[in-house]
Amino acid sequence: LPSTLHFLLIRHCPGLTSMPALPSTLINLRIDKCPGLTSLPALPSSLTALTLDSCPAITSLPALLNSLKYLHLDNCPGLTNLPALPNTLTELLVENCPGVSSLPALPITLICLWACGCPGLTSLPTLPSTLTSLLVENCPGLTSLPAIPSTLTSLAIHSCPGLDSRGLRVGKLFISLM
Repeated sequence: LPSTLHFLLIRHCPGLTSMPALPSTLINLRIDKCPGLTSLPALPSSLTALTLDSCPAITSLPALLNSLKYLHLDNCPGLTNLPALPNTLTELLVENCPGVSSLPALPITLICLWACGCPGLTSLPTLPSTLTSLLVENCPGLTSLPAIPSTLTSLAIHSCPGLDSRGLRVGKLFISLM
């Protein structure tokens, strides 16, 4: 790959099973619909955004470095856990990853968290006080939520039958989940 590459999009490559080393200048990596890809190479320290969509053979991610701000994982059923999240991450979106049963500790820099279509997810870690947006959808294994920070400006909880009607508290506001 060219050593000056900043953005790399790999899409619809069913025969791709592995990738070469990534250039140290890469800022944004997006991989879509690569069903044969089983792993990623080490990520460069310049990477700020990583998106994996419809990569069912990937079972784990390499170490996430402190430059990463955006991580979006969608339709990766082979993925069972996530590595430690860097303290620079501001957005974490995990969608349609049924093998994920838990999320690692969330960094204090996180402002947006989506957990959608993750039936194996049974709980969420402590939410940072910087969080402004939380979306939890179609996570039937989720039976409780951690304390909701008062910094939230957007909260959506949908199709999570494991959450009972005790509700949740956001600052002085109580929300019933009936």
